[in-house]
Amino acid sequence: MLNLKRKQIIFMCLCFALVFNGFAMTGLAAPKSKAADVPTSVVNWNEELQNVDGFGGSFAFHKAGSVMRLEEPVRSQLLDMIFNQENGIGMSIVRNTVGDGGTWGNTFYDGPAETIMPEPGVFVWDDPEWETKKHGFDKYQIWLMNEAKERGVTTFMSSVWSPPAWMKENESVISSGSGGPANKLRKDMYQEFADYLAEYVLGYKEHFDIDINYISPTNEPDHTGGYSSSLWTPGELNTFVRDYLGPTFEERNVPAQIVLGEGMGFTEYFALDALKDPITVDYVDVVAAHAYLDLQADGTMPKADAFEKSNQLGKTIWQTEYMNQGTSRQTYQHNTITDGMRYANLIGNMFDVTGVSAYFWWWPVANNGADGSDLIRLVNDGSNQGVAATENGLFRVFKRYYSFGNYSRFIQPGYVMIGADKHPTDDVMVTAYKEPDTDNFTVVTVNNSEEDQTITFDLKDFPTGTKAVVPYRTSGSENLKKLDDIQVTDGTFTMELRGTSVTSFIPKQFELPALPDMKDVFSTYLAEENDGQTPGLQVKESSDGTTMLTNIRNNSYVKYDNVNFADGTANGQADYRGILSMNARVSSMEGGTIEVRLGNPDTGKVVGTMDVPKGNAPDTWFKVSTMLDTNQEDGAYGFHDVYLVFKNDNSKNIRMFNVDYFEFSDGDM
Repeated sequence: MLNLKRKQIIFMCLCFALVFNGFAMTGLAAPKSKAADVPTSVVNWNEELQNVDGFGGSFAFHKAGSVMRLEEPVRSQLLDMIFNQENGIGMSIVRNTVGDGGTWGNTFYDGPAETIMPEPGVFVWDDPEWETKKHGFDKYQIWLMNEAKERGVTTFMSSVWSPPAWMKENESVISSGSGGPANKLRKDMYQEFADYLAEYVLGYKEHFDIDINYISPTNEPDHTGGYSSSLWTPGELNTFVRDYLGPTFEERNVPAQIVLGEGMGFTEYFALDALKDPITVDYVDVVAAHAYLDLQADGTMPKADAFEKSNQLGKTIWQTEYMNQGTSRQTYQHNTITDGMRYANLIGNMFDVTGVSAYFWWWPVANNGADGSDLIRLVNDGSNQGVAATENGLFRVFKRYYSFGNYSRFIQPGYVMIGADKHPTDDVMVTAYKEPDTDNFTVVTVNNSEEDQTITFDLKDFPTGTKAVVPYRTSGSENLKKLDDIQVTDGTFTMELRGTSVTSFIPKQFELPALPDMKDVFSTYLAEENDGQTPGLQVKESSDGTTMLTNIRNNSYVKYDNVNFADGTANGQADYRGILSMNARVSSMEGGTIEVRLGNPDTGKVVGTMDVPKGNAPDTWFKVSTMLDTNQEDGAYGFHDVYLVFKNDNSKNIRMFNVDYFEFSDGDM
């Protein structure tokens, strides 16, 4: 007799056959298989949203000087990494500061903040020796703008941190402290200040051949402190723009557009009075804000009604400054993919929820004392990594540089955001953009799940001719990595999105080259994704579902090319200078060691050794660690090829190790 289990199986098969035949007899479609139930995001070419003005960053407080002082080829390399679309992230807007003639404080910069009008009625270009002196005037910002122009940048914005001291109530560009005169522009200087800004725009064109396309009369009107600042109320800004700045720009044919707001919080608050005024509203070209306040709790989502009036009026909205502010944001973890994902989500949400047309980082490249300020941080020779120290030519690239680049490199001025099903499944975000003049497009996906997720993209009403797309991915182990083409069939394509990753898709006919290979201490190094290995090593799936590299024996190695250790520091805080560890997830029946060698698997300097204990089973996993020697002479300092060499004194040379991944940290496991 058949046992009960076999009877149940036969009964189920008969039922399935009857159901399937029933569908066939009635003309109904059979139920879809799981393979057909792939979540789909429909991307609609004809659903046009806001225009895109670009992605930018600031070099205020003379941060351009930190780049200018570098020697070649590092200087050009960094400029290309920021502005070049071929081998960098293609930033398309530069934000400057309008010099005020005062001191900004040693915290931020070195040297004077040159102003075009150091005293009433006197412009610097009125000096009889101007032609000799002008080459040193505002030299860092002007040099930077010219370098950006050579790399295709055509949009320049200048913001005022403070009017010149002689225009202000407290006669200073900074706060005078409590009880003193207000840190504000004098009411009787409104016209003088409007003329000043007009002369700034016209003068930079005449004397430096630089077009200042956008001018903002205030940076953070809600801040007063020990660096350049000036307080404004929304009503005062409305009066200034309506009665002075707008009419002055009209009368003198000043070509710059007026940007208004730039408060510390991501709202339209400081522009709202002007937007409600029937006269002023026509003078306001861009409503701008920073993002230090007023985001929702997790910091990746703007408030839906933060720019309600601006959206009603169809005003252009920009986010013009943000960074990782505060001590808690300077830890190692806030330089890794965790931080990169935060910004990938925030940028996509700002374009989708708020309708921004431009997104700015604070300092793209800088020498400073807080890593959270930068996408790329210049290393200096000071013991506290402070700004007073001199740049030494080394630099660190954080994961946020690459996730920012997932947008900025592929979405250039002239693009238009288009509609897309934003969340085809939980934890996946999709936004899309097109370039109408060329039929180029970019689809950006953010997979916030730790698990891989397969998504189909339905390109609705897209122009014909796109036969394939090229993905570029940033993940824990990848830095804007160019992946293999994906075929587009009947207007759709499907891809498995790696867990915790950002992927940008562009048409094959517009593909960009892979970025120059540069690794960092903020990435995870998957064992199977190495740049070279001993012959005979194999990739297999472990019992817990992870992919591992196996068949590793005594003296086997894996190699990773061009790892940037910079100054051997992983954590942004000064007391972690030179502290760097390396970890591995590994299993071994016999135990042994993993040597971290630089340059050569046999003769290279050993900068760390991980002790691997014996395991009771092949899939008994350990996390092992070693502190690294980061000395400047021959340690993990600067760029090196890295070899992980496996050692065991077992004379039988049996397969000893399985390894999942390697990673760096700041010494904490």
